[in-house]
Amino acid sequence: MSMSTNATTFFTGAPAIAEKRYYPESTFVFWWEKVFLAILVVILGMIGNLLSFILLSRQRFRDSAAGFYMRALSLSDAGVMLGLVGNHTMRVYQVQMHSAIYCKIVYFLIKWFIAVSDWILGTMCLERCISVLFPLQSERFRKPRNNRIALGIILTLLGVYYAYAFEAYGSIQGICRTVSMSYPVSIRTMVDYSLVLVPMFLIISSNVVIVVSMVRSARVTRSPETSPFNSTQRSLIVMLVVISVAFVVLKSPYFVVKFILHESVTRKLGYTFYSRTAARHRLLIGLCTSFGYVNHAVNSYLYILCGEEYRKELKLMITSSCKKKPVSEVEMANTVYTTVSNIDEV
Repeated sequence: MSMSTNATTFFTGAPAIAEKRYYPESTFVFWWEKVFLAILVVILGMIGNLLSFILLSRQRFRDSAAGFYMRALSLSDAGVMLGLVGNHTMRVYQVQMHSAIYCKIVYFLIKWFIAVSDWILGTMCLERCISVLFPLQSERFRKPRNNRIALGIILTLLGVYYAYAFEAYGSIQGICRTVSMSYPVSIRTMVDYSLVLVPMFLIISSNVVIVVSMVRSARVTRSPETSPFNSTQRSLIVMLVVISVAFVVLKSPYFVVKFILHESVTRKLGYTFYSRTAARHRLLIGLCTSFGYVNHAVNSYLYILCGEEYRKELKLMITSSCKKKPVSEVEMANTVYTTVSNIDEV
């Protein structure tokens, strides 16, 4: 009888088996990633980037080196939005992908486009910094051909490096994941982070030099007419500084969290957890990751907020598309433009 009582007491005092469940933090990040990222960021980001490319391709910005890099940045950011769609299809919506090539292409594109965007911005900041510091000496290097060569080198080298995605990733039971360890994850992670931190250093240091030079120029000239920067150049520089600040603010939290938290914590995905602490860590990682994607979606809207010449060009494009000029006015405008061009050539 006593044995039975002891046995009953023993089993009654045993701890309950922990079960995974939803916590408020994991529920929030669930809707955040499925609704905010998939709908707002992708749709608004795609629209904004395509709009930026169209506006920056117009005559006002076409011949500027900064305009050239900003057009390339708009296209690469649009590519990030496309990669985000593929990534969400696999990881967030958990659609089973039995095609290994789909997994490889999605991982390659999203890694490549993100790195291309970072390096385009870093190169653009460096180019502006050199132009501000050495305006006369850099004139012979700041040619459209050289800009195209620089962009081609960025695309090629990053494409060659991120080709490892075609070997490292694949489909296992319909889930895209790492299938090859021939390129060790520890080394791969270190190199991937370096490819973000190096352009971030270029962006920060170059913008410090640009801002200091513009402040000094403003103090010396005291007048926009005598400033070495025309209105379009000033507008592009302001736009560049603003998107650079946004880049640092939105990209940095992810790397700070990765540095502080243990790797085993930051790699936990999904939305159900054994403890609320794990759910909070997942929320933190989810928000910081989404901030990085937001960085590739907001540039166009930042251009509108801070770029006076960009707003003028946007207004001009909208008004010109809403109303058509009479044939006589169009012919007169073409005649005046031809006459002015001939005078300039003479």
